[in-house]
Amino acid sequence: MNLLQNITAILLNIVTGSALAQANYEVEKNTIRIMENDRIRVCTLDAAADYAIESYDNDALIISGNSFVRKDSLLSCAPSHLVRVSFIPDNMGLLTDVNVSRGIYVTVDFVTVQPFTWLATVAHLGSSSNLVTLPGAYLRGKSIEELRRHSFGGSGKAGSSAISPDGQYVAASGEINCREDAYPGVWDINHNKRVVTDNQHCLRLFAKH
Repeated sequence: MNLLQNITAILLNIVTGSALAQANYEVEKNTIRIMENDRIRVCTLDAAADYAIESYDNDALIISGNSFVRKDSLLSCAPSHLVRVSFIPDNMGLLTDVNVSRGIYVTVDFVTVQPFTWLATVAHLGSSSNLVTLPGAYLRGKSIEELRRHSFGGSGKAGSSAISPDGQYVAASGEINCREDAYPGVWDINHNKRVVTDNQHCLRLFAKH
């Protein structure tokens, strides 16, 4: 991640970071303080964290524009034990969701700044190849005009995208909306197509069990 992307990630998460106490996480450099059921645990990471935002499936914490930790690795940590931080590949956009059990992550790249608009990459962990080529996806080699034409709005913050718990669907903008006029809508990752269905069924695709 380059300097501009890193600065953008931090700025875009200021609002989210102000609510860390409500989410029971506090971050300082490479330390995460976890407050749960009147207990406090302090975990030391092997890399610095800018914030701590839960993934949509609640199994990971996104801690910067390009890194995350598994929540189960924080269950019994101690200050003297370094918790391993996982990174997405270099030169990707800002990490907005990750589903560790299914090996999928989402990043967004900004293509305009007033207002911010984005294009998304959905990839397997360890890979930078976009699994989706639908409108709203970031496709290398396209002209900037074409990229801007297919971009979508949103905050671009960590947690602003949603991968379904089964890893089959993604709402790149975070809006779980399968209406035909929704944009970018919900994507079926395996079949590389838009999901168009009623609201009740759409929400069931992202239900947490």
